[in-house]
Amino acid sequence: MENCCPRKQIVKDYFKRTAQRWDEMRKEFFDTKLGLMIVRQAEIRLGDTVVDIGCGTGFLTSEAAEAVGRKGKVIGIDLSEEMLKKADENMTKKGYKGRVEFKIGDAENIPLEDEIADAVIGNMILHHCPEPKSAIREMARILKTNGRLVLSDLQEHSEEWLKTEMADIWLGFGSLEVKEWFREAHLKAIEVLPARSKCCGVSLAGRKAAIGIFIAKGVKRPR
Repeated sequence: MENCCPRKQIVKDYFKRTAQRWDEMRKEFFDTKLGLMIVRQAEIRLGDTVVDIGCGTGFLTSEAAEAVGRKGKVIGIDLSEEMLKKADENMTKKGYKGRVEFKIGDAENIPLEDEIADAVIGNMILHHCPEPKSAIREMARILKTNGRLVLSDLQEHSEEWLKTEMADIWLGFGSLEVKEWFREAHLKAIEVLPARSKCCGVSLAGRKAAIGIFIAKGVKRPR
């Protein structure tokens, strides 16, 4: 895709600027119930290895760390070094330090070997990806056989201000489009479900938005 790297840099710069404020900012956009829904849909078990793509300050990471228990492992991947530093602080405060590690990387180029994860999860990552289809294929690559991919993101919308104010690249996605990307990544048992939750925000001009959220999931079956 044209201008892929510049767009990714804009996203990286945005999260560098907001890393220290992100935990408070995030509360305005969606609540903690969304994280619990994602982890439940991923069917994370004690002892699992889970990869959280676009982990930010650890919104999903902490839920996954609780689910995998002391014998499990969670790997958080993010483009922003500043977000990862904050995530590391958060996990230390919550007592999850020993079961969580963080790596710099992005969804389209995950710095992990093939088939290492029992589950891959991500919250609001696709609309920041220049190539969301490639990102899904990359996430599927690191799944073990019978591993689960579960992602939440925005339904299609027309709030253009999110591109300039929050470095969004895409204005959400349609369920048929997302299902096709999961199919092309050779995932099975694909579902795209409404999260029964809204992503809410207010633009600098005072425009209020309440955008629907979906949860997409698929399973990596033997070929």
